Amino acid sequence: MAPERIVIGVDIGGTKVAAALLRGRVPAAGARSSSDVETPEIIDRFTVPTDSSSPEATLRSIEDCIADLEHGSGPVDGIGVGVASMVDFAAGRIVESVNLPLADVPLRDLLSERFGVPVVIDNDATAAGIGEWVYGAGVGTNDMIMLTLGTGVGGGIVSGGRPLRGASGAAAELGHIMIDVDGPDCPANCPNRGCLEVYASGPAMGAAARAAAEREPASSLGRELAAGHLVDGRLLTRLALDGDGVAVAVLERTGEYLGAGLVTLSNIFDPELFVIGGGAAAAGELLFEPARRVLAARALPPARDHVRVVPAELGPDAGFIGAAALALTELFPGDRGA
Repeated sequence: MAPERIVIGVDIGGTKVAAALLRGRVPAAGARSSSDVETPEIIDRFTVPTDSSSPEATLRSIEDCIADLEHGSGPVDGIGVGVASMVDFAAGRIVESVNLPLADVPLRDLLSERFGVPVVIDNDATAAGIGEWVYGAGVGTNDMIMLTLGTGVGGGIVSGGRPLRGASGAAAELGHIMIDVDGPDCPANCPNRGCLEVYASGPAMGAAARAAAEREPASSLGRELAAGHLVDGRLLTRLALDGDGVAVAVLERTGEYLGAGLVTLSNIFDPELFVIGGGAAAAGELLFEPARRVLAARALPPARDHVRVVPAELGPDAGFIGAAALALTELFPGDRGA
């Protein structure tokens, strides 16, 4: 059995830094589902707002969050960090960020020097994907792709039993698959048009809901808009789950766009599994069923005949559990054979 480790998992986003002190181990080889593994125990957790007023302030909020957990915790074996940025994994460096004032920052070395333990950093969606692969919906797979549907569309790829990071460590920007060459400009720091992120992110769902509300003023969405209420992805999902036909139709179209993205990924990577997470995935089967339908109709065989599309399992703690999984698998690779 692999040794038990104490690690800190850190999830750095544009609005908050969430960290947890966890006790866990790498699952033994042969586990076939999440019921066969033990998710790391959360000993303590701490969250602070991300101070994005300056690079120095942002780094200070990250360090303060970790320091609060480390204080009085006893020995910590390592720190794993998932950050909403483009990351040079090999160098442990943040390359650039959309919602954080961090660019060309050697975060791994800064944190390792500050806390005196080994540190590993990766893109936050890649870390979440590693968490699902090690402890969640992807347990037992060697080829898995996770998409996180939130403010943007992120992703993580496991190929041949290893996270796929690419030549520079910046692979799996899955939200920037092109769905429509003449589509709207991508809202992220991206020169492309018609990206998957334009159609399947939380803000995209909100925009589609508002457009439907304007077209269908007698619908529940239309009445909410007329009443001055915020029409966003959360309201869309709630009304659709309550059975509103217009809201259901909006989610179905969103699911079809998601399915188009899955078709491209299936044809390229031939995964066993697609894991869909993030806040915008709360619509569940209203989103997944049309995505599966498009995938089955348009992807190439034999990949389309065996790939499954399932919801993520780790829930709201996926960020720091993924960062902990990143630390356990990357900092202590020998544990896998223990």
